[in-house]
Amino acid sequence: MYEKFLKRFFGMTAAFFIAAAGLVILFDPFFHYHEPIAPLKKVLVKKEYQSIGTLRNFRYDSVIAGSSTAENFNNRWFDETFGALSVKAIKSSGTTAQLDYYLEEAFRAREIRNVFYSLDLFALSGDPHAEFPDESMPLYLYDRNPFTDVNYLLNKDVIFEDIPYLLAETFLDDYDEGTSYGWAQYKVFAKEEALSHYERPKKVEEPVRQEEYCALVDENVDILEKMVAGHPETNFYFFYPPYSMLWWDNMARSGMLEQSMYAARASMERLLSYGNVRMYYFQNEEDILLNLDLYMDPVHFSDDINHYMVEEMGKDHYRITRENYEKELEKMENIVERIETDYDRLTSASSV
Repeated sequence: MYEKFLKRFFGMTAAFFIAAAGLVILFDPFFHYHEPIAPLKKVLVKKEYQSIGTLRNFRYDSVIAGSSTAENFNNRWFDETFGALSVKAIKSSGTTAQLDYYLEEAFRAREIRNVFYSLDLFALSGDPHAEFPDESMPLYLYDRNPFTDVNYLLNKDVIFEDIPYLLAETFLDDYDEGTSYGWAQYKVFAKEEALSHYERPKKVEEPVRQEEYCALVDENVDILEKMVAGHPETNFYFFYPPYSMLWWDNMARSGMLEQSMYAARASMERLLSYGNVRMYYFQNEEDILLNLDLYMDPVHFSDDINHYMVEEMGKDHYRITRENYEKELEKMENIVERIETDYDRLTSASSV
């Protein structure tokens, strides 16, 4: 009797685990095994868990890469403007080395026509040798080890939260697949909100010495240059997103302005020598960076700005070339000087 009970118990337990694993494989909300099966939508809301699966398993020919400043692009804007089929490779506060990992995964998986790269200046000062993915990430989705998949296949959160969410967004909500990882609809973009996230340094620090940042920035640009040179068949669209006047004021007062300008200059000088590179500079557009009603904090802008950048790049506006990049960077430095001088007036004024 006891032996019969044990057989039944273990048989039912095995059947439960098999059924649970089969459910996860079928719906696969992190797209670890396949694209969504019709009519399920590509519901992308957890970039740390889903970016790697989309790069390995989705159909695409273009990649939108960047940090949280790139999350609010709608993929369709690039697809319609550039005749592409794009997915996102996103890492919050992503450094150059981290984004390089994602892009190399994309190059291994597909022939890439276009890379639309949101080039953050702070990313060019990140650790170029940082291990990624690291322990903060769900490594079982990255390691290509089928034995660690048990962490996904028998994950109660996946079964009871992520799969139901996928179904709800597909059949109950009007989820727009192009808004992958986007969050703009949940945030407030207003001058008061942006200012509430900025504590202006009371004292102006001495500029950081060149020997403390030049080699670091150069190593990060090395990563970008190696990627561009190694994939001459791919069109690289590098663009510099517009941070608000608050960010630039902080750079100036904290002694980081020269480092930021060096990062921009070094990346331009090195990458513009390649025929498969186009660069676009939005950081000195005063109608954007001085209008704090377009921001939720010193860095993050509304999705209207994301859309504007795609439209303007499609028209080849804001293009940086070897002939004009120095002039555009000089314009940026002049704007920062004015921000420092007129900070109180600019922050108290209404939208520019």
